[in-house]
Amino acid sequence: MFFESSETYQWLLLVVAIVTVLLPILGNRFSIPTFMVFGRWTRWFLFGALFAYFLKTFEISFRPEWVHFITGLAVWFVLETGYNWIAIKALSRSELPLFPDFYENIDGDEWPADDRFIELKDWLRAEKYNRLKALKAELFVGTYLRASIYESQDGLTRIQILFLPKRKGGATACYTISTHASSGERLITDNLFLPYGGYYPESWNICRKPLIGSLRHLLRLHQRRLLASKLEPVLVEEDALTELNEQQRILERLNIETGFLVPRPRQEEEGKISYEGRYRLWKEMWMLAYLGKSVA
Repeated sequence: MFFESSETYQWLLLVVAIVTVLLPILGNRFSIPTFMVFGRWTRWFLFGALFAYFLKTFEISFRPEWVHFITGLAVWFVLETGYNWIAIKALSRSELPLFPDFYENIDGDEWPADDRFIELKDWLRAEKYNRLKALKAELFVGTYLRASIYESQDGLTRIQILFLPKRKGGATACYTISTHASSGERLITDNLFLPYGGYYPESWNICRKPLIGSLRHLLRLHQRRLLASKLEPVLVEEDALTELNEQQRILERLNIETGFLVPRPRQEEEGKISYEGRYRLWKEMWMLAYLGKSVA
């Protein structure tokens, strides 16, 4: 079946391997998260196919090829699950702050030197969005999260642009768009692709779309949601820095109360994230990686 033509199969594996390598590169370069998701699926398929090919070529097993292929997929699932659980445990035990405190960025490094971000900055200016604050939060020594907060001309919509550092230098951006309503509800639309797994306040109406890489498309979605919700938007009088840090404290307190996080006095002994929280985080890692969807 698979191996009627070994040469054809080898060429097919080569093509899949090239696609597996190129999709994440293109997705990262042109901010197309869908390519990243497809890249993970092709990688999973490639592992299963290579596993089956290895067993057949070296005559380790004489079961049908489809059994070898399914077994290879299962092996990859177990390996990646083990890796994710190790990463979650390391995160739980690390000094990395899960809800870091931001402070005003006066270092002049607000925007990364990248043509895409320069174009985005010009677009915000052309759309009459007012820059409120440039913020920063330290993750490790010398490693920072940077955020730029913008507000619409009518003062009803705020956009948070969060710059996440990459391992090989540079940064990638995530967007959070929020509108406050007179009822006390918050309408929030974002494209955060980092696994969160925790809980949000009931008054936060959140829509997470990690597969939307464009701020313009995300903003149009937010505006459609606002019209459909029939909420009455109100001005946000709170300072951008104060609001962001208050949101961090609300989330931390809520996730301790719901059992996602371990209370602070026990964190040194048990880690930051509870066992229930680790399971939710693992589930969200898989959903984001292979479905582009969040548990939230």
